[in-house]
Amino acid sequence: MDEQNVRWDDLRVVLAIHAAGSLSGAARRLGLSHATVFRRLDGIERRLGVSLFVRGRRGYTPTPAGEDMAATGARVEREVLGAE
Repeated sequence: MDEQNVRWDDLRVVLAIHAAGSLSGAARRLGLSHATVFRRLDGIERRLGVSLFVRGRRGYTPTPAGEDMAATGARVEREVLGAE
């Protein structure tokens, strides 16, 4: 995974999917459409060259890379909220 290509918006998308366990739940959290979250996740994974979630009947389960990225997103979110 190339961390140089990670943006705050990418972290927010991954964090929302991780927290919700689904694209529709993440879309609600972010105020976006399901299709937009799907496209964003696809673009993030392509750019980084790694799968962040395993898609299954019960929703989206993070891979180890997805766990790492969600943890990074949570840390960045705390910092951003603290700065605000």
